[in-house]
Amino acid sequence: MSRVLNPVFLSVLRRRLANPLPLVRYLLLTTETHALCGSLAFFAMLGFYPLGQLLVWLATNVLRSQSALEVVRLALHSYYPVGQDFLLRNLEFSAQQLGARASLHGVLWILLGGAGVFIPLETAFNRLWGFSNHRSYWHNQLVGFLLTLACWLLTLGLVLALALAPSLLRAPLLHVGTVAAGAAGHFLCYCLLPHGRVKARAALPAALLTAVAVEAVRLLFTLVLPLLELPSSQGPYHVSVSFLVFIYVEAFVLLAGAFLAAETMREMPGYVPARAPRVLSAATAGATPAARL
Repeated sequence: MSRVLNPVFLSVLRRRLANPLPLVRYLLLTTETHALCGSLAFFAMLGFYPLGQLLVWLATNVLRSQSALEVVRLALHSYYPVGQDFLLRNLEFSAQQLGARASLHGVLWILLGGAGVFIPLETAFNRLWGFSNHRSYWHNQLVGFLLTLACWLLTLGLVLALALAPSLLRAPLLHVGTVAAGAAGHFLCYCLLPHGRVKARAALPAALLTAVAVEAVRLLFTLVLPLLELPSSQGPYHVSVSFLVFIYVEAFVLLAGAFLAAETMREMPGYVPARAPRVLSAATAGATPAARL
């Protein structure tokens, strides 16, 4: 428990609750943060349906478990903002069409497509942690693929576990399991996605807090969404737009957790700041520091 409740993290959290301005400035008053959250929402939109289709196909064609399929339906009804029945009908139809045509090659491409969300996310994390070197595109995609696979397996494990539970207990257990799986997924992202060494003791409490905050924001978003009146302004696109806005809002929560984790690591004993690489061109190699600026 002491390893989870890092006293440095608790000190940082108390300071940010007393003085939230630095966090608010980063989240709401920085154009780069809004651009990153918009990018995350875009890539999440691209990867959501194929990954959902893969999950429905696995429950239907591989596990052949009606209980697992019911858990997937319950999760989508709980966590997709609007148009859940429309989404489920299309997912189940797509999974049926996929049928026996699914191959390992096709599954790998679906997982690789879901890894696109880690392109802007690594940029955001590197900046928060002060890591100046970014991975190459293919290196980022390899790490993103492994993280996508890990998060998808966490989701699959949650589905299988809930399929064994009595049907009346699945709804409350889903929320508890989602927080636990979300904390594990956030922890992996906070530790492995930044291109530098991140201390687990700084990332773990931030991941737990983020998972709880994500669930709370989801419930709040469900209450606020009708007030936005998206059907009147977006017409038939309101279902997709609702999901994009939802992920856009949740992305701020994810970055807030990363902000706290990075601040915690900087204040932990033995922290050594990341050094920016010295890259000098032929034109600036002999110039004075003032001239280089």
